[in-house]
Amino acid sequence: MTGKKMRALVFYGPKNFKVEEMPIPQISKDEILVKVKYAGVCGTDNRIYQGTKKINPPRITGHEFVGEIVEVGKNIKEFSVEERVTVYPMISCGMCYACKAGRKNICTNRITIGYEIDGGFAQYIKIPSIAIKSGNVIKVPENLRDEVVAISEPIAAAYHGIKRCEIKEGQTVIIVGAGPIGLFHTQLASLNKPSRVIVIEPIEEKRSLALRMGATDTIDPINENVLERVLEITNREGADVVIIDVGIPKVIEDSLAYVKKGGTFLVFAGCPEGSRINIDPNVIHYREINFTGSSASTPEIHREVLELLSAGKLNVENLISEILPLDKWQQAFEMKNNYIGIKVLIDPWME
Repeated sequence: MTGKKMRALVFYGPKNFKVEEMPIPQISKDEILVKVKYAGVCGTDNRIYQGTKKINPPRITGHEFVGEIVEVGKNIKEFSVEERVTVYPMISCGMCYACKAGRKNICTNRITIGYEIDGGFAQYIKIPSIAIKSGNVIKVPENLRDEVVAISEPIAAAYHGIKRCEIKEGQTVIIVGAGPIGLFHTQLASLNKPSRVIVIEPIEEKRSLALRMGATDTIDPINENVLERVLEITNREGADVVIIDVGIPKVIEDSLAYVKKGGTFLVFAGCPEGSRINIDPNVIHYREINFTGSSASTPEIHREVLELLSAGKLNVENLISEILPLDKWQQAFEMKNNYIGIKVLIDPWME
């Protein structure tokens, strides 16, 4: 593809993105070139846009994508032209203490496609050799639509969070926020057969979606006393597991009260850098609450999610709200910023 051009969305600074024409990346003998079909717009993409997530410009962002291999380096044996692939974007080093402990999702030296490496908001993306060698390039099951595969990476992140909670059959789970991650968590939590899945969400449309995704109860935090409703639903005990899918410190503070003694409180959503919360440590101490977090995922979990999708155990197609061209990138980011819709995809070939 020497000399040919592509269109890409390039980050130059907060609120400063430009759609540009540039050369299609040239690959080495250890790399592959992928023609991007769809790329998902993530909450972190919006944080880059708003300036609350820092990356170095210039950079083609976008870390959720699916595409077709169009060129393969001569040393690559495991992939072929015309194969559909997605790529788990966070690449671990394999050598740090976290990786050696089997927790490569929190690798201390990790690099990420869309942050340190050019990403998927483009017509073509070069997949570096380190991603291939690390097992981050994943072949797509034949029965899955490209649109679904394009949002499989955030489902993998959500699934890692569910695994961190160790939900058991018959337990009560509360999910705070019914954006895409909250709705993914709703479905994924239901796989463990909890007795109740309670979703707290101010937007009526999203509460309705949560019920369709497996929630047994929903609470409107604007018009209801959330704590009283939680205690009412849980026989005054609280929940075994509370998952925070809203990156607002005040929500984290308020939600700690929903956990029963011995329960788990998982902070999943990222907050703006420098955020602080104020909590009474005695709540954690005397109630023996497991206060923890969840970050990213792994290629192995990403593969597991594709298998769940392929087997029909998850249904996410109705969570795709809009498909927009590159030129409407600002609309896509503003939709995310203003909680409009659920999941937005960018089609870099759409006129």
